[in-house]
Amino acid sequence: MKQPDKKQDKNPVRKSHSIAFRLIRGLSFLYTRIFLGYRCRDKYKIKKGERVLVLSNHQTDADPFCILPSFNRPVYPVATDNIFAGKFRSKLFSSLGVIPKKKGVVDIRSTLKISNVLKHGGSALLFIEGNRYYAEFQYFISPTIAPFIKKTGATLVLFNMRGGSGVSPRFKRSNRRGPFSGAIRRVITPEEYAEMDNDTLLKEIVDNLRVYDSDSGNLYKSKHRAEYLERVLFACPVCGGLETLSSKKQFISCANCGLKVEYGEDLKLHSEDPRFCFSRMIDWWNHQKNVIREMHIEPDKIIFEDADAKLFISEPFRARVLLAKGRVFIDDRRIVCGDKEFPLDKISSASVVSGRNLTFVCDGTDYTIRGGKRFNPLKYIFLLNRLDTPMREKAADKYFNLEV
Repeated sequence: MKQPDKKQDKNPVRKSHSIAFRLIRGLSFLYTRIFLGYRCRDKYKIKKGERVLVLSNHQTDADPFCILPSFNRPVYPVATDNIFAGKFRSKLFSSLGVIPKKKGVVDIRSTLKISNVLKHGGSALLFIEGNRYYAEFQYFISPTIAPFIKKTGATLVLFNMRGGSGVSPRFKRSNRRGPFSGAIRRVITPEEYAEMDNDTLLKEIVDNLRVYDSDSGNLYKSKHRAEYLERVLFACPVCGGLETLSSKKQFISCANCGLKVEYGEDLKLHSEDPRFCFSRMIDWWNHQKNVIREMHIEPDKIIFEDADAKLFISEPFRARVLLAKGRVFIDDRRIVCGDKEFPLDKISSASVVSGRNLTFVCDGTDYTIRGGKRFNPLKYIFLLNRLDTPMREKAADKYFNLEV
């Protein structure tokens, strides 16, 4: 039987982190205020030795830098292990106490590290959905979070980000101007949540972190607000064309049927075409899931393909290695990039990093396919949840699997 990792019991809370935290907190405040217009007047004063678990929704890449200035002591963020690829970055983030987590799967190691930080009197920040917003609606939140919180005995702080889907959407070409804020919605003490059953505690978390920015009535100004929407949208809802969509300025259009849709300053979809009936991105998102679910798959026939992709080995804590360049495509049996081929029955998990990186694990090794500026990795993720892959069987990532 495998022995427990003795290093796991070492104290991960260091004095050097306090010095680094004060510097990062100051720089974070300036950066998010100047470049994103972020505002948050809420503060939580962590007492010495107090264990605090901060749970937040996840709208932008800058969310950790937005949240940290609201706390007076170090808060150790949990981040995707993809940011640890490369020697310099892995050493930097490790030295700051950032906790790595694998995307799209239940990562027991990250759970143990969070517990260890809290055990030694530290505080942790967890983006509870595990992934950035894609279509401005909330990701699935696992019910297992409730019993985990109860085991930690930490003070629970629920931090809600709003406006990030407007200011810095995942598909963006550039940031937009508009209201972006964060707030501490609720603080729940261990004594309080000890009296709650798991369903009640989960409901408190979901209700306090839920947000639809398109319902806010706020406007987000940009002359290029629809550009790179192809990173999200690949199926025309009017003619059924696949990979026929292209974006320019505030519009996305279909080259096949002429559909033209405006992505509005109100974050809603507008079109004069009577054939188009969606008003929010979630509607189009769910339509694309239906397209993949009902798609007729022919043996050995290419389903999706893109040019000018790069394939990397992207193992955490190691230098990223370029393996291949060239066309990437997927059929019913494999993903191919350049001269490298990966059988689908060996792919155990896959996810999207930032806007145009497809990451996946094949035979226990982490890979990243980086496409061009308009590369859409989402269509590959949906297909991997439809075809004969181990990740389809596990259906672990509720946001990307084909449940609506």
